[in-house]
Amino acid sequence: MRVFVLSLCCTALVFAQGKSNLGINWQETAGNPAIVVGSCLSWMCAGVSDPTLVQNANGTLSLWFTTVGIEETAPNSYIANGPYTGRASGTIGNSGAALSPGNAAVVPVGLPGAWDRYVETPTVRYTANSSIPTMWYVGYASSGFVSPAIGQMKANDANGLTWNHPAAPIYRPTTGAWDGILVTGPTVVHGPDGLWRLYYTGIGTKLGIGLLTSWDGVNWMPYANNPVLEAEPKAWDDQILEQCVIYLDGQYWMWYSGYQGQLSNSTSIAIGLATSPDGEHWTRYSGNPVLKPNVPGSWDDLRILAPDVVVEPDGSLLMAAYGQSRTDIGKTAGSIGFWRSH
Repeated sequence: MRVFVLSLCCTALVFAQGKSNLGINWQETAGNPAIVVGSCLSWMCAGVSDPTLVQNANGTLSLWFTTVGIEETAPNSYIANGPYTGRASGTIGNSGAALSPGNAAVVPVGLPGAWDRYVETPTVRYTANSSIPTMWYVGYASSGFVSPAIGQMKANDANGLTWNHPAAPIYRPTTGAWDGILVTGPTVVHGPDGLWRLYYTGIGTKLGIGLLTSWDGVNWMPYANNPVLEAEPKAWDDQILEQCVIYLDGQYWMWYSGYQGQLSNSTSIAIGLATSPDGEHWTRYSGNPVLKPNVPGSWDDLRILAPDVVVEPDGSLLMAAYGQSRTDIGKTAGSIGFWRSH
């Protein structure tokens, strides 16, 4: 979800297992931000956000993200084009990330009338029995984030450069439901029990993170006791949104974005952590948030949100998220950076 206005048992036990700092302490990688807005006019000149990260077998990274371009329709007349999905690939070395975002969107704006004409907040995963990636995302038919639903599409190639839109979403909330106003930010994890779990942010009669489940990764059912994690009244995360979930060391780990009060252009957003033994019942880390906006003057001194996390070969965690500075307010959605936890 693009948070910007375009001017134009017990906690100690849960977080133990001999890795008390893993997933809690994060160090920014060198050279951040790794992906920044393109020059205007271009296909990604209004900001980059909502990263989803895949670590390839050859050691390279693939990253898909939400972006918006600016087009000139007539002399001194401009419109926003998007949101749509871009892709970057490359590596992260000691001196920073070397990721190339390509020259065009890999999921451009769709045909008029399509339920998912506009696509954002992607999550991309490779399944164990396929070399072709799958994307879960939020789609909607008209600009303005009207009646979003959750979709699932397959790529046409192993690198995820072109994609096939589905005829219908896998989940659309019903009017009046706990998530009946808005859904966004789907993230997917395949558990050791063989069950696929899709987590998403929902807003309706409640605000929280919901769960869909599937045994085949194709047909999805809402969890009966949604939401599985609700906003915490009067806390730093009395408003929550986009999350990611992984399974590691015998439990599920969720990093989620949170903030306090009414959302505005100047609202500070941070990232918290919760864990679960079963993917359904969650315990917040008592020291949340685990990743806060940086010091004044930094590229991410206003907010950091929409994380995605992968496990590296040495057991470290690598997080991609997007940040925004106070100088970005009213101009761009921000830039994408990386953090590590050992």
